[in-house]
Amino acid sequence: MTRRARIFIVAGTVALVAAGPMFAAPSVEVPDGCEGFLTVQMKGCGVSHYWRCAADSEGNVWEVHYDFEGPFSMSVYDSEFQWLDSRYFSDGSREYLLEPGPDPASLTELLETGSDRYAFTMRETGPDGERDVVHQGQDTLTGREVVIDGETLLETEFSAAAMDAVSGEEVYSVSGNQYVMRDERLFFLGPDTYREGIEERDNDLSPVRFIRPGEKGFGVMTPQYECTASEDIGFTPAPAAQPQEMRNDDL
Repeated sequence: MTRRARIFIVAGTVALVAAGPMFAAPSVEVPDGCEGFLTVQMKGCGVSHYWRCAADSEGNVWEVHYDFEGPFSMSVYDSEFQWLDSRYFSDGSREYLLEPGPDPASLTELLETGSDRYAFTMRETGPDGERDVVHQGQDTLTGREVVIDGETLLETEFSAAAMDAVSGEEVYSVSGNQYVMRDERLFFLGPDTYREGIEERDNDLSPVRFIRPGEKGFGVMTPQYECTASEDIGFTPAPAAQPQEMRNDDL
């Protein structure tokens, strides 16, 4: 399933802080009422942190992603891993789901039948204005199980396209493989090919390490794999740079 990390806050603002002494690896502090359950170090110099919140709808999961420059994005997904809402930290741009979608993504359908088609519309807002983008595609289980860092994942094949809802012009398309962690009901990126106009590039953001609470590296904001430098991220945002609180009634 296509997913571009952004942000959606229900249970309060998020504090992104450098914890402990200056030489310590900075770590994520999740909002009050929420509990972090997984850190994923991945290829391509990225790390994501996942949590769930008691005040949220059952099954919702949140992801904050960091690249080498610091906090990149935050997103929320529902229990079917339907992309709900996201925001980039760099420019405050946002994408959020317009309800009802004609064919919401369904992890349940994928697991029960081996395939899931989806079509839904996200509204993009940001410095360049506003537009609606239709996302449609298909996920299919390959039947292959992949073990990464001791975790057994289900491999998928997918193809998807994003199109301007007004003009019908293709914004981009992407195809490749992703992975499903059945017990946590999570998707993870894998190797794919991204196409935008005449541009085409191959990416691989596959997970490398899965880190649980209490394990070394849990909550650490510094990516560890395929980075061009090894310095820790020492990012502490000024108050004005903190993401704005967003609530369910914003949708």
